[in-house]
Amino acid sequence: MRKHTRPVLVLITLLVGCQTPESHNLSLTPSEMRSGQIKAINYRISVNANAERLVDLALIHHPSLTAAKHKIDRLQAKIAQEKALPDPQAKISAGNLAETAAGQINTIAGIEQKIPFPGKRRAKAMAAQKETNASEAEFENLKLRISERVRFTYWDYYLAYQSRRISLENREILETVQEIVQARVEANEGTQADLLRIATEASKVEQQLISARQQVNSHKARLNALLNRPSRSYLPHPTRSSSPSSDSLNKLIKRAESSHPSIKAGQARIAAFEHRLDKARLDAFPDFLIGAQHGWVNNSGLSPVANGDDQTMFTLGVTLPIWQKPRRAKIREANAGIAEMQAGVANSRADLRQRIEDAWFRAQASREMISLFDQRLIPDARQAHQLSLQSYSAGKQSFVDVLDTWRLLLSLQLKQEGNRASLGKAYASLKSAAAIR
Repeated sequence: MRKHTRPVLVLITLLVGCQTPESHNLSLTPSEMRSGQIKAINYRISVNANAERLVDLALIHHPSLTAAKHKIDRLQAKIAQEKALPDPQAKISAGNLAETAAGQINTIAGIEQKIPFPGKRRAKAMAAQKETNASEAEFENLKLRISERVRFTYWDYYLAYQSRRISLENREILETVQEIVQARVEANEGTQADLLRIATEASKVEQQLISARQQVNSHKARLNALLNRPSRSYLPHPTRSSSPSSDSLNKLIKRAESSHPSIKAGQARIAAFEHRLDKARLDAFPDFLIGAQHGWVNNSGLSPVANGDDQTMFTLGVTLPIWQKPRRAKIREANAGIAEMQAGVANSRADLRQRIEDAWFRAQASREMISLFDQRLIPDARQAHQLSLQSYSAGKQSFVDVLDTWRLLLSLQLKQEGNRASLGKAYASLKSAAAIR
């Protein structure tokens, strides 16, 4: 056996051992794998934080966003896997091997590398890249959905808080009215029935207060959950913020159809299936196999001319893509995937148009209602209540008229806060559907 003819053995040794130093990176501790805080923590929120500030905090702390980031990392790691060549195969043969004129062969070692047809690895890597892009777009879409949920819950919290405030104010009003009624009863100008009526209305206000407190606590718990905080954590009192005027309806729809993350995700998946289709078509072409073998020959042999020279051989081969049925199935699968994603994008566009139109018209109606209540209905109802109370004090009207005007004023006040909450929710839906951060 000649010592100067061992290149194949050295090559095999290098290829087999080249991946070993990285094995220590395959095991990570849980703390190393976490990229964000998962556990609910009662972090501090300033007393003047508004809905948009809470949205910012939710986008930092919500656990689903952490999961989405890990998904992006996972898909990103697949790109390098799809680009890589398959691992080479090393072989060694020993035993009662063939004897040649050069002498008895003791051992044969070889290595073989499969090289996919040009374009296959690129198509697979591009499909993985587009899936990553789709996941990134879904991450942005998730941000929009979480932002919408935070704004919705904030306005529910606002409405419950204002209902409690209005109920407390009206309880004080009833106490004042009760004093007037009591004075008239003592002066024999009123009846005990009037006192009973005012007591009944006071009980109804207490019921409203109980319900409002429950709703305030429930909405605070929901809001804290979205912020990834314990349910009983402190939250600042909700404040009324002016909702800016939205762009024209057509402009918002055009923006959504071209740049909404759900559209971008669908388009990225269409591209991924197109690259899978390229790969399926390329599978009709053979892959290449290259290899080398080295045989160690004994110096002594049966032949008198045996010289013991080692034998080195090189091989070149191709795969035989003769089974076309699975390849045709892959092409059908890719084409069906493209059609599926195209239909999904069309459905997303239709859904966005509907959401934008609905939110836009709801916002317009809420603005008009707020203006009507502020400028006419509430001032008129307040004046009517004051006049009826004055007339009752002067003995010109019955107490039933006083209660009717008071109930109307209370109802309009509650409805006006509902109008403001509806405007806030409509604008939240509009921002989510039009991809406005």
